[in-house]
Amino acid sequence: MKFKLIVICILGVIAFSGCKKFDEYLDKAETGGLSEEEVFGDYVQTERYLANVYSQLSNEWMPVNSFTYAAASDEAKCPVVYFNGPQVFTRGLISQNHNPVDVWASLYAAIRKVNRFIEKVDAVPVKNATQTAGKVRMKGEAYFLRAYFYAELHKRYGTVPVIDRVLQINDNLNIPRNSEEELVRFIVDDCNEAAANLVPVNTSANIGRATKGAALMLKSRVLLYAASLLHNPTSDVQKWERAAEAAEDVMKLNLYQVDGDYKGLFHKRTAPNIIFQSTINNTAWVQQMFVPSQGGLAWIQPLQNLVDDYEMKNGLKPGDAGSGYDANNPYANRDPRLAASILYNGSTWRDNVIETFVDGLDGLVSAEGAKTQTGYYLRKLLDENGSMTPDNRPGDHFWVYMRYEETLLNFAEARNEALAAPDNSVYEAVNAVRSRAGVNMPALPAGLNKAQMRERIRRERRVELAFEGFRFWDIRRWRIGKSVMREARGMRIVKQGAGSFSYTPFLVESRIYEDAFDLYPIPQTERNRNTALDQNYGYN
Repeated sequence: MKFKLIVICILGVIAFSGCKKFDEYLDKAETGGLSEEEVFGDYVQTERYLANVYSQLSNEWMPVNSFTYAAASDEAKCPVVYFNGPQVFTRGLISQNHNPVDVWASLYAAIRKVNRFIEKVDAVPVKNATQTAGKVRMKGEAYFLRAYFYAELHKRYGTVPVIDRVLQINDNLNIPRNSEEELVRFIVDDCNEAAANLVPVNTSANIGRATKGAALMLKSRVLLYAASLLHNPTSDVQKWERAAEAAEDVMKLNLYQVDGDYKGLFHKRTAPNIIFQSTINNTAWVQQMFVPSQGGLAWIQPLQNLVDDYEMKNGLKPGDAGSGYDANNPYANRDPRLAASILYNGSTWRDNVIETFVDGLDGLVSAEGAKTQTGYYLRKLLDENGSMTPDNRPGDHFWVYMRYEETLLNFAEARNEALAAPDNSVYEAVNAVRSRAGVNMPALPAGLNKAQMRERIRRERRVELAFEGFRFWDIRRWRIGKSVMREARGMRIVKQGAGSFSYTPFLVESRIYEDAFDLYPIPQTERNRNTALDQNYGYN
């Protein structure tokens, strides 16, 4: 960790720089060049400071140029190769000296900002009842943000040093990693403190800021990850029980509902399922992900691996007896979320029929470039009202960090693992996701055992949360990388005649995955600065 740099930054009068845009209602300069006394001596400046901390939330869209978590998992392939592209993960090139999405230093820098805020906020003067209530709310937001940053560290690196104050020059800067239990307890305590200070629903002026539900949802996610095999190798059932209870706490708020508008999820500012959402309209997503014939770069190209996991409308897997699957018409009668997430041959996008067959308008190619190398393009996350050609209209693309469907799937997974066999509450949670209006998939069959339910929950999570960044981490916490990351498959489509095609699955590329990749390596630069840091398994 860059502890020496951190200490230098906190001494005396602090010079602050401008920062990224967080939302549209606050000036985002961290302090406008003011001293600590000037910032935390004024309510408005303190609020602006906290808005800057929000700007440090992780970029789940595209952490670095051309890198997406989808293309670094078994969801998709990126058609171009950059030094910092997802192939670093799919080719086994990640190391303590090369990780294109390493965030150790940036997350600790964000934590430093939050620690300073928490130390100062109680003394911030207020002028009226609105500011008095606002100070309580901001304190809750700060604890939420610190918990969020540590949760991001935890899912990437495992155990990390817990620093809960602004370090001073005379502090021992060689700080070892805390235990798994200590780290998770710290995050959970921060979530609880945040929930106690945050309101259930924000006013329109504070849209995009954390709420009580966001704090409880973060606790649910953290405890789910902590209960998973990667962090719970002894399968401690109590960890699963705590994860289920945390998810149930979100459900008991009675604030959220599943949303049937699956296509519109990332293109609106309010919806009954949104728990926490970015306020940044990521307009660059249009060019990055649109199909090439409509001016896009198509940096997420879905894999057949994912397509195969979409059930038939009758709830059976393609190829199962009685499923009705037709190999000559493979996308017919499938889970509606397939058509809402993936553009396949014959899909309609902006009144144009997508041609992914060989020699089609957006057809299969083997060389590096924008055209599909898998037989598919991305639909989910793209606003069909946006365009690149003939005019440039960005559309709306608001990343959703947390939504209620994840809550239900978190609960179902944790509850199933805590029990000897799934009970009605597990079925109800999963069925609420899959059977909702707009999706209308049949309820899960009764009588599933624990292992069968685990498989169904994992498949439901893969489909429901596709391309939202979850699969990359689910592979790691479930420790299934060696079984799912070895082959990236596509679909070769050849036109046989008018309206007739042949469909042949093929190997797009072989991939490399080792057990060590379940965690990021601790950056060697940080270990050079902090000699108390030990390295994760499998890295030198």
